[in-house]
Amino acid sequence: MLNILALISIISFVVGENALPDDFIRCRQKDSKLNECLKTAVPDALRKMTKGIPDLSVPPLEPLRVSGMNIESGAGPVTITQNYRNIQLHGLTDSILTSYKADLKHHRLRTDSLTPKMEFVADYVMKGRILVLPIQGKGVANITMLNLVVKHDLIGEPVERDGQTYMHMKDYKVKFIPQRVLLHFSNLFNGDKRLGDQMNLFLNENSDLVFNELKESYEKSLSSVFQDVTNKIFDKVPMNRIFPED
Repeated sequence: MLNILALISIISFVVGENALPDDFIRCRQKDSKLNECLKTAVPDALRKMTKGIPDLSVPPLEPLRVSGMNIESGAGPVTITQNYRNIQLHGLTDSILTSYKADLKHHRLRTDSLTPKMEFVADYVMKGRILVLPIQGKGVANITMLNLVVKHDLIGEPVERDGQTYMHMKDYKVKFIPQRVLLHFSNLFNGDKRLGDQMNLFLNENSDLVFNELKESYEKSLSSVFQDVTNKIFDKVPMNRIFPED
C-alpha cells in the first residue's frame, strides 16, 4: 500500500511539474485564430512570469537576471570591448505583441513585440575607441531602449521522450529596433567626473551610431538568454500541453 501511495505521489509530482500553470491561456493547434490567440496569451504569460515558475525552473522575469556577457566590436568607427556582470533586464513583462505567426507543423514561431522601456543595468568593464576618442572605465552601466521593437524568430525541432513530443528551440534570433537609446556609464576614466560627463554626453548625442555598431553583439548575446528561458518551458512541457490538439 505504501509503495502504491509513493508511486501515485511521484506520478502526481511529475505531471504537475511538466504542466503550465492553470491560469495560463491555452491556444489550440487547430484554432483558425491561433495567431490572434497567441498575441494575447504570450504577453499574459510574460506578466504572470514576473516572479518566474519555480516548478519549471523558470527564473523571475522582472527583472531578468543574467550572470554575464561579453560584447566586442571590431572594425568600424566604434571598436569597444565590454564585459558585463550581474546584469538585470527590466521591462520585458510590459511587452506587447504586434504580430504572431506560428507554424507548428514546422516548429517555427515568429513574432514582433513592442517594449515601451527596456533597461539593461549591469556592472561593466570597458575599453576601446569611439570615432577618434578613447574610452575606458569600470562601474555601472545603464542602457535604456525606448519603444523597442524586437523581431523574434524561433526555430524549433521535435524531440521524442517518454512517449511525448517536445518542441526544443534549437535557434532563437532577435533583431532590436529601438526608437531611442539612452546610455550612461558611471566611473569612466577612473572616476574623472569632467571627462566622464563629457563622454556620456557624447555617447548620447551619438547613441544611434554607437548602438548600431554594437547591437549585433547585444542581439546575439540576448538571443541565447531568451532561448534558454524559452527552453526551460518547452523542454519540460510536452508540445500538446502548450498547444492542445483539441
